[in-house]
Amino acid sequence: MRISFVAGSCLLLAACVSTSVQQVDTTARAPRSPESVEVLEEAPSQAYTVIATIEAGSDLVFDSFDDIREKMVVQAAELGGDALIVGPDSTETRFILTGTAMIQSDSRRLLGQVIVYDRG
Repeated sequence: MRISFVAGSCLLLAACVSTSVQQVDTTARAPRSPESVEVLEEAPSQAYTVIATIEAGSDLVFDSFDDIREKMVVQAAELGGDALIVGPDSTETRFILTGTAMIQSDSRRLLGQVIVYDRG
């Protein structure tokens, strides 16, 4: 019963996005508000330093790429990043054979780099 409650909570809250953070720069930085973190699709022209990489994803049909990106922005803010450079989306489709039917399952993944602008 407890497992179904957790799964139900994930479905309702779209909070089952998993993230993996690898810090490249261990300098302590003050957390920021997620609203202050820029989301970029390509590297900025301004000089910057990569402080972490984030891999995020979800296997739930209810989690969109926007949900995944939002979770990544929260992580970037906690690390004190100025911006998040998000790579291209990737979706892996699998088919699960149950006793009487075949179900399609999509797994969504995003990679990103947390950056701080060089101030010098």
